[in-house]
Amino acid sequence: MSLVSLYFLLFLAVVTLVYYLLPGKVQWVWLLLAGLAFYALCSYGLLIVPVLDAVIVYFFGKYFETKKQKLLMLIELILLFGILILLKYAGRIGAGWSGFLKGFGFGQIAAYAVPIGLSYFTIMAVAYSVDVFRGTVQAEKNFARLLLFLTFFPVMTQGPILRYDEVSKQLVTPHRFSYQNLTFGVQRILWGFFKKLVISERLAVVSMTITEGWGSSAYSGIWVIASFFAFSFRLYMDFSGCIDIVIGTAEILGIRLPENFNHSYLSRTIPEFWRRWHITLGTWLKDYVMYSITMSRPAKQFAKKAGKKIGRKAAATIVTCIGILFVWLVYALWHDISAVFLVSGAFYAAIIILGTVFDPLIKKFRKRFASLVESIPYKVFMTVRTLILSTIGAFFVFMPTVKDGAAYLAAIFKAPTGAVMQMAKGNSSLLGATFLGLDLPDMIILVLAFVFWIVVSRLDAKKDPRVRLSEMNIAVRWIILLLLVLVVVLFGKYGGFDTGSFVYQAF
Repeated sequence: MSLVSLYFLLFLAVVTLVYYLLPGKVQWVWLLLAGLAFYALCSYGLLIVPVLDAVIVYFFGKYFETKKQKLLMLIELILLFGILILLKYAGRIGAGWSGFLKGFGFGQIAAYAVPIGLSYFTIMAVAYSVDVFRGTVQAEKNFARLLLFLTFFPVMTQGPILRYDEVSKQLVTPHRFSYQNLTFGVQRILWGFFKKLVISERLAVVSMTITEGWGSSAYSGIWVIASFFAFSFRLYMDFSGCIDIVIGTAEILGIRLPENFNHSYLSRTIPEFWRRWHITLGTWLKDYVMYSITMSRPAKQFAKKAGKKIGRKAAATIVTCIGILFVWLVYALWHDISAVFLVSGAFYAAIIILGTVFDPLIKKFRKRFASLVESIPYKVFMTVRTLILSTIGAFFVFMPTVKDGAAYLAAIFKAPTGAVMQMAKGNSSLLGATFLGLDLPDMIILVLAFVFWIVVSRLDAKKDPRVRLSEMNIAVRWIILLLLVLVVVLFGKYGGFDTGSFVYQAF
């Protein structure tokens, strides 16, 4: 059931109505049933996996409350990630083993049994278990409440990745109906629909038109660069639009979820970009991968011994760089086991490691040329540079192979030979022409919608636009909202591409 479907809106309406009619002490039970129903409506066979994960972390968590055994923690991690790997990659593993697994029908079973959100609720389960093992949270004694945490239906498509200590109390605390929660939640959902259906789906046409035509040199040179920007903003609108819908859905139910984006394209460095993009995944990797490596006993022993020979700062830098390598290795493998993801992870890791190694020189440069660093042209240059680098790394993973990605990058230096604007047969007017796959009305809608998004984003950087809207005259407020609804309904693209799914949902 797609988050941008009428079925989801009807499902949410029923869930919300019953939720606020029920006594507060049993609202969380209804949320649990809604989560299980959400899976059941997608496919009855999906329920077993999140339930199995919940069973594993429940019993291991209860044991870790009394005894901390690293071997058992390792066994639990193997079980959780083992389920993820077997279900997600069983088909490819079977093919690689000359059909050995497929001979037992495992590939077909796995194809059916891979649930939506598998990667997301797996690392949520891992985070919960590690936190219990570390003693930062108490193990949940009520299995149903733990299952609710792992199956809270809005977050299962693309996150955000939840931490148990952030949302566990919210999920079980009684919530009274709030008009502000309802209106703010609906507005956030509407904004997500706008970004996904009006902007992202049109940018998808542009990026796919260029990427599918580059092999014949029709869209080489500057058009390859244009596709980078089209793809980058398409991915952002798609991913952040989904998160808007998720956060708005939870807000209607009185539950505050963590933000997953923070004006990512204002970043001036790659590390800053990843602190603003997919924030909950970034903090998960930092807390459960980076710190686990850099604060481990072997890392401390190495830093102590190496520090005597090469200096404490140099030794600390080496440990940090090793941690960065592991972070991006986990990032790549969590998405997919293909070479393009490994190259993408290595690309980002190399940039961040270079920044870490040369950080002392960078600081000296910034200090010596402070006026230049604070100038608007320099800030624009840094922002555009970061946008280009982040886009190249992300774009690579959507190419079939590493070789295709390299060839596509090389096409930048070729002169385009094809006609960018194509006229319909027997029609020489602009209305009968397509530009990068879009006709003139669609191109105008895309440009106007993009400008509107920029304006709202600028306002959002200073004050929540929903708060601004609530302070306006009620007539003006409703006119603006109704216009936005009409824009989504009339100008949303519902065909041509699979608008029922999101780009990042595949991971």
